[in-house]
Amino acid sequence: MGLVFTSFGFLTGSYLLLRSICLSTARKEQTAATIAMAGAVSWLFILSIVAWILLFFYLIYALIVLGSLSAMYGLIFIGLCSGFAFQFNEVLDSGAVFYFLRDTSLFRPMKPKTMLVQEELDKKDIHDIHRATSDKPFPVAQSQKRLLSEKEIREIHRELHTQRQRPNRSDRYDEEIKNLKSGSVTSISDPWKVYTFTHKFHDWYEEMSRVEIEPSARVLRFQLNIPDASVTALQDALYVFRLKQELYQLFQVLNTDPWLLWYNEYFNRFDATLYGVVPDSFGHTQLFPFMRVDILRSPLSEREGKFFNAANLHKISTITFNDGHPLTDDAS
Repeated sequence: MGLVFTSFGFLTGSYLLLRSICLSTARKEQTAATIAMAGAVSWLFILSIVAWILLFFYLIYALIVLGSLSAMYGLIFIGLCSGFAFQFNEVLDSGAVFYFLRDTSLFRPMKPKTMLVQEELDKKDIHDIHRATSDKPFPVAQSQKRLLSEKEIREIHRELHTQRQRPNRSDRYDEEIKNLKSGSVTSISDPWKVYTFTHKFHDWYEEMSRVEIEPSARVLRFQLNIPDASVTALQDALYVFRLKQELYQLFQVLNTDPWLLWYNEYFNRFDATLYGVVPDSFGHTQLFPFMRVDILRSPLSEREGKFFNAANLHKISTITFNDGHPLTDDAS
């Protein structure tokens, strides 16, 4: 009986340890050490089963051939243990453990395949509802896409890096340069709007319109709509100061924008007319010009990356401002 109890101890201990590892994999990822331990325990359990079966046949041989009546107690114990294990296999999670054993014995990381009953019932309800409300086949998930190789990933990274390093350029660039060389005022508004869909270095990029270059005056002009600017707001000194801060930041990013660098030789200053909103006699909102700023690019380049007090913007530029009231036609 000692041999029977020893074999039973190895079989029971290895199974319980394997069951514990099996259930724990549902809560955390397996490490290399866990996979190695699970494989060793799996083989201990397999060898214990083999020993248990061989011991069963040996006890039959001892009882019948050798006439050892004590072997009958061992056979009864093996039969009872096997019967209990078969009867309570669901409690012992034998289905999940044996599925898990198939992979761990090969030292492969594999989670036990379990079924969530409520999730499967929900799936069935979804299929039943779709079948009752639609005559189309139930949509199925597409097959998983092929994983990219390391070479393909490196190529994508290289293209992205190249795209970031290469300045974008207007699709009408050749035509625009031809007009600029002839001295004509050239509008770049449409290409600028297309460019700002994916390249927006300042929030006010979207508010810029009528962007044009006058090569004879070497100036880039544009109109800038300030949505929250009103006559009342523009009479607030703090609001005007913050407005100048944002305006200065806008000029700085425009001065270094790679898209505009292609036109460097045709302008050396910015001329911006700022527009606000004012209600007319019918209560409708209308745009009105309230400020004009003319600034050279050289002082912007000199102050790039340095702190600048926006209150001194008038010292490096020409500002036309009428305390929030609309500018005259001559000023705008």
